[in-house]
Amino acid sequence: MSKVFNISVVGGAGHIGLPLSCFLQNHGHKVTVIDKNLKVMNDASNGIKPFEEIDFEDNLNEALKNGLIFSNDMSVVAQTDYVFITLGTSSNKDDIKLFDGVIDQVLRNVENETKIILRSTVTLESIFKVKNNKLFDEKKLFLSYCPERIAEGFAFVELNKIPQIIGTDNPIDEKIFNEFFETLDVKIINTSFENAVFTKLFSNAYRNAEFSLVNVFNNIAEENDINFEKIKEIATYEYPRLKSLPKTGYVGGPCLPKDLDTFIKNYSAENQILINILKSSDEYLDNIVRKCQLKFKNKELIQLGITFKKNSDDLRSSGSYILYKKLVESGFKVFVVDPNIVNLDTDFEKYEYENLHKKIDNVLYCVDHHEFEKYDLREKNLIYAEF
Repeated sequence: MSKVFNISVVGGAGHIGLPLSCFLQNHGHKVTVIDKNLKVMNDASNGIKPFEEIDFEDNLNEALKNGLIFSNDMSVVAQTDYVFITLGTSSNKDDIKLFDGVIDQVLRNVENETKIILRSTVTLESIFKVKNNKLFDEKKLFLSYCPERIAEGFAFVELNKIPQIIGTDNPIDEKIFNEFFETLDVKIINTSFENAVFTKLFSNAYRNAEFSLVNVFNNIAEENDINFEKIKEIATYEYPRLKSLPKTGYVGGPCLPKDLDTFIKNYSAENQILINILKSSDEYLDNIVRKCQLKFKNKELIQLGITFKKNSDDLRSSGSYILYKKLVESGFKVFVVDPNIVNLDTDFEKYEYENLHKKIDNVLYCVDHHEFEKYDLREKNLIYAEF
């Protein structure tokens, strides 16, 4: 049997941390989730999934049965062999300040020779700030950057399928962290801190660029009074070289916009191509607002969906949420319908479609949640925000 480790997952009640905690616990380790969100931890400790993931309930209940623990006390890290830190940084000063504060707490509380794994987006500057902290040397700690590359909603599908990048700066640390990840039955890619950081940021920056470029062509088509969806249909019919063409729609979520911005500021601050790609998402949303102004003359509409992707409850950097704000700023009265927003505190009021559809004809279809499939929209004045 593989060796059993005591593990703390800091920020472990979030979208990255909680599925990871369940995964680690269900692979035989002893895991403690450390977080300040008491409500989410209370729900999770009672088997209530706090957000959507495929097979979440089964994995959560199995982890609880196997002994998964929850705590809001950072001193617990003193009792563990490995500490995963699932809070990331970005170019945002508040994010950096929060990350630095968490790192400071971890370093003050861990015991000698603890192994620390950075899991979310970080910069080289953040990594070396940890390495250069005097407590790091005094306590003879070990550090690796092992970026998370999982699609939100698919953690339990992908955690043991996608190879794990392990960034270190010496052979001793590489061997230590390899031995740990081997207990999880995942493929391993060893590299340097520099390569691990660049790979993580490049991957999401490239995906952002890929999605954004389609939106640029969509905007150009509409400026020329051309139906771009019809163009895509013609161009892709039995034409294999365009089979992976992305859909037209938002570029949002907790990773892609942030990581492109971080990539630009850390590697290519004057690169106009990347800067324009970052701006293109905003231009796509402005184009939708103009459509609404032309089609919805009374400036009143039902917005179907506000999360960043289908069947998710995550509002972080959501294109449809940004679109909602732009519409309100433009004078629209927007009635948001989203069945996945249940227990979140929001700055908008949420409505039930059943209470609106007989009163309001204008519908902006923003996110393709499964729930919306049962709505009869044939008689509605309809705009699709993404296709």
